[in-house]
Amino acid sequence: MFNPPQMTLGGRVMIKKYVAWFCLSLLVTAASHAGIIKNKTYFSTVGEVNSFLWAPQRYQNDFRYDIFYYIPKSLETKTNASAVIFMHGGGSSTMDREGSIKTVLLYMKDLKKIADELGIIVVLPSANGLNWGGHTRGLLRELGWLIKKDLNIDVNRLGVSGHSMGGMGITRSYSWIADEFSFYLPMAAGMDVAWQTEPYLNKVFNVPYVHLQGLQDSFDIFVPRCEEQLKRTKELESLYGVNSKLEIVFYNGGHNYDYDLFKNTLSRLVTTAPRDLYQKELWGSLHTVKGARTENNITFDYESESRYFWIELRKTDLTVAEVVNFHAKIDNNIIRIDMPTLPKQSKELRIYLHSKMINLSKKITVELNGKIVYVRKGMYGRLRNMDTRDKGFKFEDVIKVKLN
Repeated sequence: MFNPPQMTLGGRVMIKKYVAWFCLSLLVTAASHAGIIKNKTYFSTVGEVNSFLWAPQRYQNDFRYDIFYYIPKSLETKTNASAVIFMHGGGSSTMDREGSIKTVLLYMKDLKKIADELGIIVVLPSANGLNWGGHTRGLLRELGWLIKKDLNIDVNRLGVSGHSMGGMGITRSYSWIADEFSFYLPMAAGMDVAWQTEPYLNKVFNVPYVHLQGLQDSFDIFVPRCEEQLKRTKELESLYGVNSKLEIVFYNGGHNYDYDLFKNTLSRLVTTAPRDLYQKELWGSLHTVKGARTENNITFDYESESRYFWIELRKTDLTVAEVVNFHAKIDNNIIRIDMPTLPKQSKELRIYLHSKMINLSKKITVELNGKIVYVRKGMYGRLRNMDTRDKGFKFEDVIKVKLN
């Protein structure tokens, strides 16, 4: 701790000393905040595998996940690194905490090597006796918030990957939290055909989704599921007239992932697929509800996923579950939003805007289902962080449209 020299009327020498102290204190302050670890509450070590116990505060009992992580030594003084959350596979060995942890550590051997080779951070949560079911989407979202808060990463280069049961967790969860992460990379899994409907599949038009699938997988249902997902997404591409960001890579292999293929695909995604909050066309769905759910005697709240990129529902009655599907597009300073079924439980629609999306110095028109509902000049020049949990959620303007 530096104590500044006392100023006197005598003058210049003391002023020079004060200026020198001030400059030095700035350097010390900057140094204290430099480096990949911003807050040591949970992430405390670099260059070795470590773990901590954690769960979202909304969990209604003392259940905790073991969160394993590895930060390469090369990143110790860096900032703006990329990161990936990886979900482990399953089977009978993961039906309790001890088995889950052993399984995580088996995957960590490869993930640590990849982290060193690519210069990225890897975070491996243990399901601790749960499968990657209904709790997964809340876990991923809030673990993502924790990583963004405590580590000096590029918040737009945080992706999700998983193998086998972990890949299945992605197929079940990604649609609800698609805009929280820069990409999804499941392996050796297959989305249930019952889920393969337009409102669930079309998130891949905004977020990269790459699936690596061995053709000789011992779970023989996975290949036809992947083929069906690819087929139905291609049909949506024809319907929408644009290409999606879905890739399903079939390769000659079994249930175990191909290390080189995994590493090279991960390298490509963390480099070339940052989250794009300012894209001008969205295919989305909003889920507004707050309710409790119990799995394996662990009770947790379902939180609303009421925002998708720059579209959000507010002033909502959360006691009644509601899913609102929409398509939004910005063209010539007109924001056109189509909602086949208007929300009944929400009273306000918010539209977040950035100068990369629209000309904020001119008049902006909002059309909802073909009807003009809002007109005013945009406001530009002041970039604001509009979500304290995600420092990347920065916009210059917000339009609030009354509903109901």
